[in-house]
Amino acid sequence: MRSIDSMDPGASPGPRFFNMLRGIYREASMLNIFRILFTLIICFSCGIKLQAGDSPSSFEIKMKGGHLRIEACSENILHVTFSKKKGFVTHSIDVLSPAQSTKLLKVKSGDHYTLRTSGLICEVSKKTNKLSVKDTAGRIVFLEAAIPGELRETVIQGEKTYSICQKFIIDPGEGFYGLGQHQDGVMNWHNRSQSLIQKNMEVALPFLLSTKNYGILWDNPSHTEFKSNETAMSFWSEVADAIDFYITTGKNADEVIAGYRRLTGQVPMLPRWAYGYWQSKERYKTRKEILNIASEYRANNIPIDVIVQDWQYWGKYGWSSMLWDESTYPDPKSMTDSLHKVYNIHYMVSVWPHVQPGCPLAAELDSSGFLFKDTYWNKGRIYDAYSEKARDIYWKHLDKGLFSVGVDGWWLDATEPELNWVDSLPASKKAIVSLGKNALGTFSRYLNSYPFFTCTGIYDHQRKTTSAKRVVILTRSAWLGQQRTGAITWSGDIPSNFKTLKDQVAAGINFSLSGNPYWNTDIGGFFPSGHGGEYPLGIKDLAWRELYIRWFQFGVFCPLFRSHGTGTPRELWRFGEKGSIMYETLAQWDRLRYRIMPYIYSLAWKMHNEGYTLMRGLIMDFPADKKVYNIGDQFMFGPSFLVKPVTAQQYFSIRSDTLNEQLPVRQSFDSVDFYLPAGSQWYDFFTGQRFEGGQTVRTPSPLMVIPTYIRAGSIIPYAPPMQYATEKPCDPLELRIYPGTDGDFSLFEDENDGYNYEKDEYSVIPIHWNDNINTITIGKRQGSFQGMLKTRSIKVVLISPVIPSDYLTAPVTEKSFKYYGSELSVKIR
Repeated sequence: MRSIDSMDPGASPGPRFFNMLRGIYREASMLNIFRILFTLIICFSCGIKLQAGDSPSSFEIKMKGGHLRIEACSENILHVTFSKKKGFVTHSIDVLSPAQSTKLLKVKSGDHYTLRTSGLICEVSKKTNKLSVKDTAGRIVFLEAAIPGELRETVIQGEKTYSICQKFIIDPGEGFYGLGQHQDGVMNWHNRSQSLIQKNMEVALPFLLSTKNYGILWDNPSHTEFKSNETAMSFWSEVADAIDFYITTGKNADEVIAGYRRLTGQVPMLPRWAYGYWQSKERYKTRKEILNIASEYRANNIPIDVIVQDWQYWGKYGWSSMLWDESTYPDPKSMTDSLHKVYNIHYMVSVWPHVQPGCPLAAELDSSGFLFKDTYWNKGRIYDAYSEKARDIYWKHLDKGLFSVGVDGWWLDATEPELNWVDSLPASKKAIVSLGKNALGTFSRYLNSYPFFTCTGIYDHQRKTTSAKRVVILTRSAWLGQQRTGAITWSGDIPSNFKTLKDQVAAGINFSLSGNPYWNTDIGGFFPSGHGGEYPLGIKDLAWRELYIRWFQFGVFCPLFRSHGTGTPRELWRFGEKGSIMYETLAQWDRLRYRIMPYIYSLAWKMHNEGYTLMRGLIMDFPADKKVYNIGDQFMFGPSFLVKPVTAQQYFSIRSDTLNEQLPVRQSFDSVDFYLPAGSQWYDFFTGQRFEGGQTVRTPSPLMVIPTYIRAGSIIPYAPPMQYATEKPCDPLELRIYPGTDGDFSLFEDENDGYNYEKDEYSVIPIHWNDNINTITIGKRQGSFQGMLKTRSIKVVLISPVIPSDYLTAPVTEKSFKYYGSELSVKIR
């Protein structure tokens, strides 16, 4: 095979040329055929060098100091490496092997190279030392990189390696998002810097999303630094064999993130129960307490789906032994049976990567050399999750001691991994690196990837064990590709205060924009006091109760809805008697979560099937409105709900320990400034009042509400009131319509658990609202599954866009009818 550099510029086109044309004809659309033929004619008339299909998807260019290799992973995804060695092949731990079917058309003119797929153009210039990626018309420049990048020889943990740096040229007005989860309230990474090191409350995910509709997946798990200024940005990593990154492009942010998931794995469906309410605290101490909590929720008719067991259930057997101490948890199988059969509640337990010597799990791991020498504060030693055999042993004991007795989900705590409490990223790095070497290499090289391997071990083994129960993992850290394990990340052991609550909003949005859509936070904050917590009286302080309510309202609109923390009770009935303001506020928002379950579950399918994102930064849906670029305290929850959590104390001062929860008398409701993005009309969720986008409106924020607007054209499916997510079918199904423009929604339903959806056992019902003729069309049902409703009642509720006379009332028009699975159109008014 000859390279472009070896081809004769004066050579006439021969059989290879016509073979290439035949290949192009098979791959391209008719429009692209004429475009490519025109390009080829111009190229030959100008004496430009060509190479055809001997290496159909990749190309390598010799440059000063190394070799630049560009590979087409799809029409809209490029893989770029720069290495000292010719023919360098990467061995990614997180990127799945991409299909090698994408063709690259390659053209050279002097020191300028043009590489083309059907979706983008990549140009490399040795003269200007730039790599640029454009659309197929050559007009829109997605990205420019300064080439070659920098490789510096170094020795890290005794390994001869390179530290690497790649610089990119950016636009002054460009916005950047992602990079994982960080606790500084930053929304837009333009003109910012961030260290990427795993730590409690900090999650390193080197995927960056631009408002110019491209993403950079920086494929390096070692200590990484991101830096940007007005016109340039860079990634630096401590340990590498080569510069190695992927460029994903698309027409919008959803397509860019879908490209990331095409590379690293799709998001599996969680069971329907996982989208309900989770009650957790540090900690429930006995079997009796667990069952009493379940009984109390059901007796009070407060919806709940999950109770979470924190640490210490293992008691005398030692830390994370996967065993139950009989003195506090006798007969765990009968306990889980009661939770499942009597209370219809699922049970998640905490397991750690630290295993205390003296238990059978520790003995088996240690005998094979799979426990690191350094000990945790609990005297546990971390297991080597990088070893497949160690993951086998870990699962064997988890299966025997926990899964076989009915545990439904896994809380994988401290997966950074954490050796001790540290207050800085350098300290976290030092602790992790002190573990030395793992089964793959040094911890300096694989610094940030431990959570990926331990989650992968649990996911793969449970999938092999059964297909009847979907994998549910809650974990404190994450790495690229971890979304394919069904893992949910929470934001760590955060303190209770309003600033931290506000920071969680931007943290959750950016985590979601990093390609992993499943995120949540400890509602109320983990530490009421100490470590930054401001409420030493906990639930006895009305100010903490106010904070908790605001956090709870935010939690309703997070992908997962979970309460947790230490130091004070958090069950809903602890906040007052029935009928009291605080109790009823919490209960009404819990019930709303269950009413909109069909909306959430249908979007979960869209996340799996289309690469969608549920917790959405405003740049995803309103990229033309530059006012949203730096908004980090508002977000879209799916396509309809625009949410702004209240992140300031409005009613009570700290140490309001009088438990007289009469709210202070005010002349009017407290309110917040709420920006409504341009390009849409918006309805106040509580009044039905309609506003034009592109303006800031002063919005009431009394304690019982979270300021929320609904986008015109929305169709939101509501379930009947339920006590748990699968209590009964969604019948009658309520469809709330917010007029002003046409709208669409696809209602997804399946068996709610298990993996039969992977066998196409599910149904989708398309729903369309025609705004001009006030008509809703329920399309023909597509697909089927066991237990599917063949006939259902539907009630359409059309919201009237008028100014109401009273708060919390929105005029509506209603119409009910039956649906039998065939297309049906109904005029509403």
